[in-house]
Amino acid sequence: MTEPIVENHYGVWVISNDPITGVESNNHVFWLGEEISNGIDLAYEEHILECEKCQKDEHCEIVENWEYSGDILIGDWIKDSDGLWDYDPEGEYAAICGEIYTQVIYSKYTRKCALCSPCYPGQGDIGSIGEFLTYVLPPELVGTELELQDLGE
Repeated sequence: MTEPIVENHYGVWVISNDPITGVESNNHVFWLGEEISNGIDLAYEEHILECEKCQKDEHCEIVENWEYSGDILIGDWIKDSDGLWDYDPEGEYAAICGEIYTQVIYSKYTRKCALCSPCYPGQGDIGSIGEFLTYVLPPELVGTELELQDLGE
């Protein structure tokens, strides 16, 4: 067995055989839209907590016309005792979906990837091949090559 690689990746120490957060381009995830529609919109959650009308279960025009904005939590999440979201260690996966990239912070699925650019210190580039064990999205979420061909890609 080879010795693990230990590297300081833009200020974050990583060890090649300890899973790290994976970063995936959103346009590489076939079923992402479906997951987002069932996800947790953090901006929406914050609005509900701060809006006086929402607190009183009154009509809120902002909620009525809400469109996704900011980061969406997809996968398996739980709220801790402070009301903060954390990944469910018993779940299949947990990821944060932004406008362009999804960060997989926990998953039952991993693969070896290269490290990301400085934009994502200590995280693995899911679209690459490398030495660092990286959390990835479940295969059924990413889609198959055949499904992508059906879209003309």
